[in-house]
Amino acid sequence: MSELARVHDRLMIIETLNRYAWGYDTRDLELMGGSFAADGSFHIVLEGSDGWGPYAGREAIVAWLAQVMSQQHDQRRHCVTNIMFRELDAERAMVDSYLCLTAVEGGTLRVVCTGTYHDEMRKHGGKWYIQRKLLRLDNAF
Repeated sequence: MSELARVHDRLMIIETLNRYAWGYDTRDLELMGGSFAADGSFHIVLEGSDGWGPYAGREAIVAWLAQVMSQQHDQRRHCVTNIMFRELDAERAMVDSYLCLTAVEGGTLRVVCTGTYHDEMRKHGGKWYIQRKLLRLDNAF
């Protein structure tokens, strides 16, 4: 794999992670769902609780997140930062990043929660998708 191909893949993976966050925050289910592989999964872990999931399959993930969104009346912003590639080859990557989730309601800003994302990415048809997303939350919200 050439250095140029590695840089391109890193940028496309970061774009995929950003599409997930942007899609959630704008409530664009198609954009958000399109970041997951058709057979992808999502699991949220919070120490001391049952957490949520894992949800398997793009349709199940989108349906679950749409239900979660329906209960949120604030404006969410998923800030995904400190993206670190643990593994990267031509077809698969393991990526860790931080989450700082903020919300604004009635003009008041608050930090909802923080955590770490652990994403297994897969390339299908030349495009990168989230195969497995694990979110480890630092606090309840």
